[in-house]
Formats: sequence, structure tokens, C-alpha cells
Amino acid sequence: MQQTDPARAGASKIFQKLAGSLAAFSFKQYLAFIFLLALSTRVAVIFLLSNFERVSGMENETIALNLLAGKGYSYAYIINEMPSALVGPVYTAALYVHFLLFGKNYLFVELSQALIGALSALVLALVGRKLAGDRVGIVSGILSALYPTYAYWCALPIQLTVDVFMLELCICMVMVAMERQKTGWHILAGAWIGLTALSKSFYLSFLFLYLAWFWVWKRPKIKSWIYVACLWGISAAVVISPWSIRNYRVFHQWVPLTTNGGANLWYGNNPLATGALYAKDGRPMLSVVPQELMQKLAQAKTEAEKDRLFGQAARDWIKSHPGEFFRLVPLRLRAMWWFDPEMATSFPVVRKAVYVLLLLFAVPGMIVSRKSWKPAGIFYLLGLWETIFYSVFVGQARFRYLIEFGFLFFAACFMVWVWQRIVDKFQIHKPASSSP
Repeated sequence: MQQTDPARAGASKIFQKLAGSLAAFSFKQYLAFIFLLALSTRVAVIFLLSNFERVSGMENETIALNLLAGKGYSYAYIINEMPSALVGPVYTAALYVHFLLFGKNYLFVELSQALIGALSALVLALVGRKLAGDRVGIVSGILSALYPTYAYWCALPIQLTVDVFMLELCICMVMVAMERQKTGWHILAGAWIGLTALSKSFYLSFLFLYLAWFWVWKRPKIKSWIYVACLWGISAAVVISPWSIRNYRVFHQWVPLTTNGGANLWYGNNPLATGALYAKDGRPMLSVVPQELMQKLAQAKTEAEKDRLFGQAARDWIKSHPGEFFRLVPLRLRAMWWFDPEMATSFPVVRKAVYVLLLLFAVPGMIVSRKSWKPAGIFYLLGLWETIFYSVFVGQARFRYLIEFGFLFFAACFMVWVWQRIVDKFQIHKPASSSP
């Protein structure tokens, strides 16, 4: 008769009890836990930093205060205050409402962002569940709730927390629309695509990624695919159109979303460019603008003209320095997929350690989930498109933060895979009730 290894038997009992404890809760109960965990983590960070009087909302703050002062949606970009479209209206409107209700007190802004961040963890759990099952969804949500980078950014009056939430929810809504194949859901998904673009103009290009994902994953008939593309595109355009019309009236030219494309191209392509937002001596790129270009900017009649001048200067430099342009490509990607070495950041070692730890789980997760690459294809498409786009424009780590929830999903895939290997090794039988 074969004898059982006492150590193996003891480990098996431990894992049996753990599996039983985890199986005792429903998916809805786990969602409640994820929300409370995410909210408490973010609130703790907010009060730990207590930076309510020291932080700045930058362009969004200035525009919000100008709105309150009756100056309209205006900003002094580089020089001369004038009507602006430098940033989208979503986060600026949020700051405007907070300042209107509570005055310029960033505690309330940060607490609102803590709530939005907690909702983001919930949405990622739902997305993970639809893509890879309950377990991956639950672990994805827990990882998002505890992820230090997302918790930290809730304590800063910068729109990243809102952008992450809106992008996650957009992916979720697109997924539901693809599954249900109802006109109403497609219109709703398209409208949300438009709203995300009003938050961050770059998000409008994701419409094509969603359509590619739909084609690869669901394999619709060509007529159905074209029909969905039209619904998404028209719905997004309807949501964006009031802002676009306002911009046309203000700038007397076609500016569908924002006036920062030319500037972002110049930041990454100029005589002192490092691929990121800072020169080698640590000065922001805006502080090293050549005198000749500064004079042109000072004479510009509109913000759109300033953006055109930046774009033209960048294109002229690229044409005359093609070798330098290509030399900067890996530096731009380093700034995005790693960090900008010239930028002075808070907790630099901690930030890098957190990111490396995430990659140690996410990369194996991509490998073990490779057979399910079609459902998870949106995360690959987002990473590929950001790599292509920011290899030309300026690179920043915060652009990567926008899609790092995809890494959290893959990390969850790996952790669930490891758990399943443990279950198989110790022959842990799943109880009859639903188990996470």
C-alpha cells in the first residue's frame, strides 16, 4: 500500500482549506470586497500624503479658475491668454464643479478620484471575467485595487485616474455591444468612445482598435462589421460635435478636439530633444524653445496657430535631421515603456520596483494565456498602437499608465494559472458551489 508523504498531505490540507474559504464567496461579494479595498487604499494614500495645498492641477486648474472668473475656456499657453483647447473639457469641467462647490480645495478632488479609482477596479474585474472567467476577473480587480501606481495618482489633481476609468469602461461597453449585437448598445458604446475622446483626444484613435478587435475576435460578417463601424463612428461624432463646433467658432479653423498635437511632436523632435518632456539638464522642453520660435508664438492670434507653429518647426527639423529623428525613436520608447531619466520624480526607486514586479507577473501571463489572445487582443492592440504613435511623438511614462491595467489582467492570468497548477498538484477538488 502506497504511503502518503506527510508534508504533501499537510500542504494538501492547507490548500484544501484555502480553496474552501475562497469558494465560500460569490462573485458579487468579491466585487464588494474589491471596491472597499480599492477605496480604502486610495483614501489611505490621500491622507498619508496630505498634499492638498501643495499640488497643482496645471492647465486644467487654470482653465477651471478662468471659467469661474468669467473669462471663458481660456489659457495662456506659452504666452498671451486666449481661448483654449489645449486640454479636453471633461477633467476641466470636473475641477470647475469641485471649485464651484468647495473652493480650491484638492482634498475633495482627490476623494472623488479615490471613488473613481475604486470603480475602475470594479470595471477591470468585470472585463477580466468576460475575457477569462471569474477567477481572472476577481484577481484582476484585487490587483487594480492594490496597485500602488494607480493609488498614488488618485492623490494628484491630474486627469490620469479619470482617463483610466473611462478607457476601462469603454472597453467593457464595446465588449457588451459586440456580445449583444443590439443597435442601442452599439450607439451607447460609440457615444462613450466620443466622450473618452473629449477627455483625452488620443482615445479617438482607439475606435479603429476596437473595430480591429471586433473583427479578429468575433469574426462578424462584413456587412455587420461595417454597420457597427458606422454606428460607433456616428455616435462618437455626435458627442464630439458640440466641442468641435465651439473650436471652429473660436479658432476659425477645423480643430476637432485639442490643440496639442503640434506641441507634442515638437517636444520629441527638436535640437535639444531627449525623446521625453525634459532636456538633458532637467529643464522642461517649454523652457528651451528657440527665440525665433518664441517670437512667432508671441505673435500668434490663436492657440491653434501656436500649435501649427510647433508642428511646422518639428516637421522642418525632422526633414533636415532624419538621422537624429530615428536616433530618438528608442529614447521616446524608453521614456514611455520605462521612465524619463531627466525627469525628477517622487519615489523613483519605488516606481521602478513596482513596474518591474508587475512585468515579472504580466509577461508570463501573456505566455500562459497565449491561446486566448483573441479575446485579450485589445490589450495587445493598445500596446502596439501606443508604441507606434509615441515612437514619433514625445514619450512619457504616464502614457503607459493609461493602459497598465492590461498588464494587471495578464498578471492575474498568470496567478490563476499558478493556482490551478497547485490545485492539480495537491488534487484539490473544487466544491460543488461556484468558486472564484
